[in-house]
Amino acid sequence: MLLSRVLRRQQLLFRAAQPKDKDNIIKFLDNHFAKEEPCARAMKLSPEITHNTFTTTVTRCLKYPFSTVVLQENGDLAGCLVASVWNRTDPIGNADFDDSGVPEKLRLFLEFLNTAHSNFWKIAPPGVNAVIHRELGSVAPKFTRGGIATKMTYTNLTKTNLRKYDIGGVLSETTSIANQMVLEKAGFKCLKEMSYDVIVDSKGQKVLNLDDGTTVLRLNFKPIQDYENLPE
Repeated sequence: MLLSRVLRRQQLLFRAAQPKDKDNIIKFLDNHFAKEEPCARAMKLSPEITHNTFTTTVTRCLKYPFSTVVLQENGDLAGCLVASVWNRTDPIGNADFDDSGVPEKLRLFLEFLNTAHSNFWKIAPPGVNAVIHRELGSVAPKFTRGGIATKMTYTNLTKTNLRKYDIGGVLSETTSIANQMVLEKAGFKCLKEMSYDVIVDSKGQKVLNLDDGTTVLRLNFKPIQDYENLPE
């Protein structure tokens, strides 16, 4: 008689990230985003540099209720997304990634990201006064292709918090072709594309030669009214 063994699929918990999750999120980004995200791989940054960048970004994003952690049954992270809030009346620098004191390659890349959203409010729908800004997201390799990245596009978007922060949409500078496809399928629209070829260092060398086939960054946006069946 043939015996078959059925492996139980692990149950994952999606919940809003809290200040107590800060260290675990940063550690997860150190272990995964820094090594697996195509742009991060291409820049070959030191762990110290990426850790400092992650710390600054995560600390800022956890001031708002729109970041997500995905927990395995043992409590370890399977994925995370950190996001902030950007208001139309805020100084443009409020949405910028901090490029102070970093190596040239990272500085040029962060300047490129900041340029991507610099004129967002000029092209945003006039009735939108604040957006959720998706800043960093990552899924552990053994959990990819399981729908986690897609689910993180709408998890923790409660009507109560959306009203509290007057959110009119969700904004993302999407850097890899895989995530660009995820957001496109999730209903995000590309507002503009920017070629990575324009990022050139002081020696005239291209900063980014991505190994996944990505050639452009996409500035993606989804109006909040396009989300359906959000919880109260």
